[in-house]
Amino acid sequence: MSEPPLPSARRQLLFAKYGPILITPFYFGFSTHVLAPNSFSRILGPQLNVPVANLLWVGSHLGVGIYLYSSKHLRNADIFDRILYSIYGSAIFNLGTVLVMSIVRSIFPDNEIIRLGVGFSSSAALLFIGRRYMLYIDQIFDAIRFRSITRS
Repeated sequence: MSEPPLPSARRQLLFAKYGPILITPFYFGFSTHVLAPNSFSRILGPQLNVPVANLLWVGSHLGVGIYLYSSKHLRNADIFDRILYSIYGSAIFNLGTVLVMSIVRSIFPDNEIIRLGVGFSSSAALLFIGRRYMLYIDQIFDAIRFRSITRS
């Protein structure tokens, strides 16, 4: 006998918690493409270079968007607003990352290994700082929500 499906709230919580972690490799993969496009093309071949790079780009947007969409401070917002803010936040984060990676490429134009090391470090730092920022906003949201509930 098979197990019954997970309740909707539990499934959403699992997806919200572990979905972005599963999509994080897309973010690092796209960073690799931006930092070392020639090596990326050489490894994948010219036929797969553009489709794989686009897949990584879309996956990176999905990961950040899902994380934002499932954050505590957006849970009570309209579905349209949640989607709008998630898309906006994902675009800002990912385009900012591309800008940082482009700057890293211009600073270390001849040394791909240093570019990749600095790029991966900065990508990890951006993810870590972004997560801390979102946790901070969610904590403030909880504090404000709790304060408004106790005063009513």
